[in-house]
Amino acid sequence: MGKAVEGSVSHATMRSEDLIPTFIAVLKDIDADQAAEYERDLPEDLGSEEACDFLDDLFDVLDGHAPEGCYFGAHPGDGSDYGFWRFEDEN
Repeated sequence: MGKAVEGSVSHATMRSEDLIPTFIAVLKDIDADQAAEYERDLPEDLGSEEACDFLDDLFDVLDGHAPEGCYFGAHPGDGSDYGFWRFEDEN
């Protein structure tokens, strides 16, 4: 099992058709068995409502693999840059 690395994994797209395969590839580097389960359950139409729900689940799974002190999601300054980002201090 690999480790998630802080930084961008996808940039300049917010389309589920682009994000789902990219996020599964990232998950494959972290946990190949879990990625295989997602590949098995992949929706036929990656632009569908079902795919949006599937993508939401991938966000949660990748967030669960985020390095300590980080989260998985959109970059705070660029909503189309997805990756593992450090929590900003709220002080």
